[in-house]
Amino acid sequence: MKILGFDEHRTKRGSGALKFFELERVPSSDWVKIFESLFTKSGDEAWVEGYCIVSNCPSSDIAERLVQLQSKCEEANTIFRTKNSTL
Repeated sequence: MKILGFDEHRTKRGSGALKFFELERVPSSDWVKIFESLFTKSGDEAWVEGYCIVSNCPSSDIAERLVQLQSKCEEANTIFRTKNSTL
């Protein structure tokens, strides 16, 4: 799973405080659980809604947040592949 980019349209429809980052597709529920658990451990906050990752961050931090979220996606991908290869 990877992030395609910042979804400006969805962000503007809301209050603007929540930022939406578009994923390549809607992830499986197992992948979502893994991804969201990575943020529970770090005390940070991001979650999946449909085909987007949602995060509360200032507009000035979008580029930095995108890099961080992509890193977490890669970490979730690794864990997901490891768990599924043992089944």
